[in-house]
Amino acid sequence: MGKSVKSNDSSQKVIGIPKKLVQLLPIRGKPTVPSVQVANAYDVFKLCISRAKNLLKIHEAAHGNQARPETFLADAPRAAIVLCIAALDAYVRTYCLEKISLILVDKNRELPGPLANEIKRLIKDDQLLEAARKDDLLTRVEKAFRQEFERKSFQGVKNITDCLQIVGFEDVFHEVAISAAINEDNLKDELTRFTKRRHSIAHQGDYDLSQNPPVENNIRKRDAEDCIKLVSKIAEAIHASPKAKP
Repeated sequence: MGKSVKSNDSSQKVIGIPKKLVQLLPIRGKPTVPSVQVANAYDVFKLCISRAKNLLKIHEAAHGNQARPETFLADAPRAAIVLCIAALDAYVRTYCLEKISLILVDKNRELPGPLANEIKRLIKDDQLLEAARKDDLLTRVEKAFRQEFERKSFQGVKNITDCLQIVGFEDVFHEVAISAAINEDNLKDELTRFTKRRHSIAHQGDYDLSQNPPVENNIRKRDAEDCIKLVSKIAEAIHASPKAKP
């Protein structure tokens, strides 16, 4: 008598993932290509923040109508918070590079003091002489800032404030608070809280490692939703600012 043949269902090959979620995973087919046309830093933000929103959609689809989602699904909001902070990081980085280029090509515009100081720090005297000789100062400055920004993080109140001062925002969170009608201290506190939570998730697996055995930090879907709303308000306010216009 011949041996029975097991089903060749591809979902059986996915190890360690609950069956209900496996059924939702696109095992076959090509990844979806983003259809958003990226024209500026705000488009970059919208593209990146959609990743965080997608994770919450996965979370909702996976637990369906259950009053209490399965424990493993809590990692979706955790990952969403990491992607939220990454979206704001990408936005600030891209926005500053855009603005630096626009400021430099406008010969009738006075350079902001912080930008002039950064150029002096990044471009040495001998490089300035060579740039004057070859008439490629703009290219050299842009390259220097891109290399500098690759080594920097644009996460947290201080890092974002310092970066945007280079392109003319004297106190960006004060301006965002006014534009978005939010208390400035609360705005900063909330961003600091989510940035710290991002670090805990990314560097400690979202465990309190000061305890033995480590204790998992609690998280709710609402936490990720609040983070998405917060960073979206910040990016929207900066994008709408008169200082953001060419």
